[in-house]
Amino acid sequence: MAFVSQSSGIASSIFLALYSLYTIFAILVVSQVRKWRTIYTSLLVHGLLRVGGQLCGVAFAVVGWQHFQWLIAYLVLSAEGYFVLILASFHLIANAQQYVLGTSWIRPSKDEINQKVALASNWKERWQAKRNPARIFHLLLIPANAFIISGGSMLAGLTIEELNNGTGKVTTSKVLRTIGQAVFLFQSAIAIYFALRSFFIEGIRHYNIYAVFIVAPFLLVRGIFGVLSIYVDKMDYYLISNYTEAGFSSSFVAYEYCMATTMEFVTACVYICTYFLEKKKYRSGEQILSEESDKTNNEKNGTFSEEKTREEVYL
Repeated sequence: MAFVSQSSGIASSIFLALYSLYTIFAILVVSQVRKWRTIYTSLLVHGLLRVGGQLCGVAFAVVGWQHFQWLIAYLVLSAEGYFVLILASFHLIANAQQYVLGTSWIRPSKDEINQKVALASNWKERWQAKRNPARIFHLLLIPANAFIISGGSMLAGLTIEELNNGTGKVTTSKVLRTIGQAVFLFQSAIAIYFALRSFFIEGIRHYNIYAVFIVAPFLLVRGIFGVLSIYVDKMDYYLISNYTEAGFSSSFVAYEYCMATTMEFVTACVYICTYFLEKKKYRSGEQILSEESDKTNNEKNGTFSEEKTREEVYL
């Protein structure tokens, strides 16, 4: 396959292969868990989005700037993948709280919310009872995601000349993408704050919290790059000056794949690997239950034997 953009094509192909392997592994994990509403399903969705994005990246490297719609599709799908990872971070922390404390204050159950609403004496207390970090987190993240999608999609119908001249749509696109990426970065920082609070203040020791600590630098770098790539010329995908006769410059490709794609890939791999720790803990729990059951049965059998022996001696 001949690439118009050699460096971009090679990088896209490498990560297409890596994300394909990741997605296959995520499918195996979800099939083992046998539940759809788990964190691993979200991580599988991330893999599918990134595979789709990398396919668009390869297609763009083949056809070149004349078909830049492939580039926009790549950027939108990449942003969706980042969106899923931020949500996964939040729910990993909530799951850790649920496992250790039996409840999660950042993601209370419907019963807990209804109980607080029932105990509320006025509208203000009822409103506060319905307001929780999970609800606020989603209400901020979903519009930000919509801003990024709309900001990228509105450029699809423009010509190369219009992109180069910076028309009104280009300016509007920058504003929307800036708001969306800034909220993504803020939400990543909030998720990391929740993990720090859970560890140091609530004393939660759980592998989900450790996983968030490990990926924190990668999430932050990804978020910072998302904002900088809109305004720093050497990082801007939509700036035609970054596109030479040989395709995208090597430095530009390095920025994109080191500060965005790699950051997401490492984060996704760390998160999906928590499956092994969960599986180990589940097996340990089963073993403990089995040992306790055997102990109880032995105690019952021992008592029965003692009573039987006493009866025989008496007779």
